[in-house]
Amino acid sequence: MVKKFDVFFCEVRGTEKPCVVVSPDEMNELLPYVLIAPITSSTRGFPCRIGVKLKGKTGQIALDLIRPLAKEHLIRKIGNLPTTVQEETLKLLKELFCLN
Repeated sequence: MVKKFDVFFCEVRGTEKPCVVVSPDEMNELLPYVLIAPITSSTRGFPCRIGVKLKGKTGQIALDLIRPLAKEHLIRKIGNLPTTVQEETLKLLKELFCLN
């Protein structure tokens, strides 16, 4: 089963891109799609981006680009977000959606 904060390579317009699942586990279990945030290799000073280092590479989780993705486009799991990045992601999502 796909879990929140799993990191995958996903197929986007014919190319493989890294992404992180940000949808709740209850949703991931029931629906044929998940909500993902792409992981970019470039870093920008946007307040809606979170720095992350995975498999020795640095990038940013682009919470400004969250979108649905059919589970069939999740190619392979490459890991999970570190706990500190999970906490930072949840905090920023709460701020973005005014849930404080």
